[in-house]
Amino acid sequence: MDDKPVRFEDLRLLPGQPLQLEFDGYTHDRDKSQLLGYRAGHSIIISTPMVNNSPMALKLGMGLAVRLFAQQMNSACAFRTEITHISRAPYAHLHLAMPSSIVMGEVRKSVRAAVNLICAVHYGDELQQKSSAMIRDLSLGGARLTAKQLPVMDGEPIEVTAQVSVSGIERIIKVQGVVRTVQADKDGLQVGVQFLAMNDADRIAMHAFVLSHLYER
Repeated sequence: MDDKPVRFEDLRLLPGQPLQLEFDGYTHDRDKSQLLGYRAGHSIIISTPMVNNSPMALKLGMGLAVRLFAQQMNSACAFRTEITHISRAPYAHLHLAMPSSIVMGEVRKSVRAAVNLICAVHYGDELQQKSSAMIRDLSLGGARLTAKQLPVMDGEPIEVTAQVSVSGIERIIKVQGVVRTVQADKDGLQVGVQFLAMNDADRIAMHAFVLSHLYER
């Protein structure tokens, strides 16, 4: 088995790759950034996160953690680095030191991301009935839907179809599932769904979509 350490360039990331940054000493939610480019063995160039439409006030040498989803490797990634250069021209961007190590791992099925995603739900005999709903939270293993009306029962098979955007690419995901909970509230129904089957391409897209929304609660 090849246990050679993963280098940043091995991730084969493209410009525009979404990044989540956590700067040392900051207590707010993780900041969003994008990969602009890199030079192997030198530095990583990223967009400077914005606060109230202005670039964040950062300092040279500041440490940070970077998290991302490497779609080519179907894996969540994290590493520590530091700011080596700050520039405002021709646009605000940062240079980061190349990481000495990268942690690779899968997003757990139980980890849920807060979303507001319109979906179509097929249910009933041979899934011939159709209704619309909103996905309010989403994981690799299931979802919580809200709907004004959705006549389904615990244990009933359903199919959920939604369009997700990953790194600017739109993809329609279709997932087989089973209803696990149905609860009425003042706005309608809350329906808990456990996913049963998903093809490999949809699983990769779902993995990336969940990761990109983990810190938007």
